[in-house]
Amino acid sequence: MWWLSFRDGGVVIIDASSLVHARLLAAAHGLGRASYFVEGHFIERLPPIPSEFVGRMLSPIEARQLEDMLNRKPRDRGTERRRRSKSARP
Repeated sequence: MWWLSFRDGGVVIIDASSLVHARLLAAAHGLGRASYFVEGHFIERLPPIPSEFVGRMLSPIEARQLEDMLNRKPRDRGTERRRRSKSARP
C-alpha cells in the first residue's frame, strides 16, 4: 500500500507494487492530478487499513484520522489486568 500526498492536502491510499506504479494508478483512475503530487510513502498493512480509505481521494481530515489510526499502538490489556489483580490482594 502507498500513501500519496497531494498539494491541496488530499491523500490517496492505493495498492501498488511501487511508488511509480501507485502514481500511475492514481492518475489513471483520476484520483489526483499528477502535477499536484507532493510525496509518497510505503505503508504496512498492519494494522489493516479499512477498505473505505483505499482507492479514493481522502480529505485532509480523513487523512489525519487514518494517520492517527495507523500510529495508535495497541495496549496490552492482559498485563494491565494482572497488575490490578496483584495490587488488589492484601
